[in-house]
Amino acid sequence: MSALKRITLLGIFCAFLSVTTFAQNVNDPLLYSNQAVQFGDQRELINPVTGIMPGTALASGFATFLDNPASVALMNNSFGEFGLTYRTVNEDATYLGNTRSINDGQTTLSNLGFVYSFPTAQGSLVIGAGYNQHSAANRALGFNARNERSTITDQFKSRGNTYNDIAFNTFAIDHGDEFEDWDESILRTGFDQFGDFLGIRQQGEIIQSGYGGEYSAFIATEFQPNLMLGASVGIIAGRSTYDRVFQEVDEFNDYNFLAIDSSGDGEPDTDIDNILLSDEIRSRYSGFRARVGGLYKITPNINLGASYTLPSRISVDENYDATIRTTFNNNETFVDELDGQFSYSIRYPSRTNLGLAFENINGFSISLATEYVNYANVEIDFEDDALFEDQIDENEFISNQFEAIWNFKGGVSYRVNPLVNIRAGYAYQPSRFVDGIDDRSTFSAGAGFALNRDTFFEIGGLYTRWEEESAVYTYTEYDYSPLPDAAPNVAGLRSEDAFRTADLFQIMGTLRIKFN
Repeated sequence: MSALKRITLLGIFCAFLSVTTFAQNVNDPLLYSNQAVQFGDQRELINPVTGIMPGTALASGFATFLDNPASVALMNNSFGEFGLTYRTVNEDATYLGNTRSINDGQTTLSNLGFVYSFPTAQGSLVIGAGYNQHSAANRALGFNARNERSTITDQFKSRGNTYNDIAFNTFAIDHGDEFEDWDESILRTGFDQFGDFLGIRQQGEIIQSGYGGEYSAFIATEFQPNLMLGASVGIIAGRSTYDRVFQEVDEFNDYNFLAIDSSGDGEPDTDIDNILLSDEIRSRYSGFRARVGGLYKITPNINLGASYTLPSRISVDENYDATIRTTFNNNETFVDELDGQFSYSIRYPSRTNLGLAFENINGFSISLATEYVNYANVEIDFEDDALFEDQIDENEFISNQFEAIWNFKGGVSYRVNPLVNIRAGYAYQPSRFVDGIDDRSTFSAGAGFALNRDTFFEIGGLYTRWEEESAVYTYTEYDYSPLPDAAPNVAGLRSEDAFRTADLFQIMGTLRIKFN
């Protein structure tokens, strides 16, 4: 069992207890529940056509089959295409009354593949294969504030915590009393009253990045007049990185009474100046996904479509490392580090898509779609009998804290002339958390240009804005009442949270070449 795993599971246990005693934020990127939901998601189709015009009831670009493989049967031409996307997020985060802005960006491959439409006397038969990116995770949190309530070293002091050993070796924590049967933050030692704390300056950055996509093959046909059927199979693949730098600084030299023996000669000689934690979690995941769909042409210009994505199983391999560096007022520095890896799997629930499209009515096309997914049905498998009880707790946590939602998306396009198409769209994604505030609205626009008879360039832009409250770190709170006769009890977990406003911008470009 990885040490990092123990932090996560402790948080789950506390989430079931009284909210008056425990105040842990469920929107914590270090919780395995959040990672499980993120790794299997495909709410964002990163394609300049399908990302604006949903493909549930309309042939709208190479990524159409991700919405509904049956819609591919409407494609009359064979083509190959290649696309890139640039994505940047700007975040304003308010932490302990102070606001700081930070941004992060990345450029990735968005789509690469081909579609082949077989010549047929009647009906249609279309196949295709390639790669499509369908999710991305860019987050950037910066903070700089004085904390009078807690210190990140309160996270380290629980016996069994990931960082406990390296925190002790670097004097970030110490034994709570002469009996040495419990540990305490170094910033809470040396007081007449157990647990006293004078406050500390906290500053740092947390950067999250990553993406997910699918390597797929698909087929669609006009099974009966006006009735299209299709299916696709694919390999999900992605990666995610969580990178944190967190520093605490005794800016006013409040802790100059702490007598620490940094030289090892038995004589106290200095006190804490600053504590620096840097840690990184790198995850890779893969799995199998299949979907089926149908589309019926009610009239030559009106389509009704539906698709069903089967439950998926996703395997995750995670590597992590952490370093704590403590600097004292006499410039002595102590450093210790750890690393490890952990593997687990996720069962991701089915998805259902419904769509309606009005196609080429006086040059206009309208595509409307909704998608249902029950995030409460996400399940984690730790693949270790010794973790079976922890696995039950984790999955119960997911079922209580996440919920079923309907995503909505719509787009309209207009054929200006044979060389130019313009399009615009809107999408609404409710929060996946029970009583969550992070509903997302996305506005999109784009255009397609014929460069010559067989070459086309598609460009699109997306803008998404949302607000949320998420955990910066989670820490242990002690009940000191048993002291001095017995060690303190763990009263529970609390989190220090940041209120975040995020603005996400994305530019997508695709070059398409017709074969026939």
